[in-house]
Amino acid sequence: MPRYDRWTDHEAGPVVRPYALTGGRTEPAGDMVLDLIAVIAAAGPAPGRAELAKLIPEQRKLLRLCRTPVTVADAAADMGLPLGVVRVLLADLIQQGMIAVLPRQAARQQASAELLKEVLDGLRSL
Repeated sequence: MPRYDRWTDHEAGPVVRPYALTGGRTEPAGDMVLDLIAVIAAAGPAPGRAELAKLIPEQRKLLRLCRTPVTVADAAADMGLPLGVVRVLLADLIQQGMIAVLPRQAARQQASAELLKEVLDGLRSL
């Protein structure tokens, strides 16, 4: 049976550099850009056992986190991994159709000049 002593620090646990999880990649594949505030969620039905078996544990954890919509920044914080690593893992899951980036809500329209005048008049009357 092989020994894994050199890959384990008995005080700190397994010693694996975070970028080993991405195969050394530091940027998501393609032109994908994932902002810190981008909201992500699981896409479609839960993957089957065969699909889950192909994923690394960190990707399976991301899928569990994305059962409810979450921002990229919150996912990275919950994972305890560097943001760059999480972006690469998320991009892979997005390309596989397991996670989707939710569209941003449209910004509210600016208040009309008439409404602002009414608020100003109300403040002056105080």
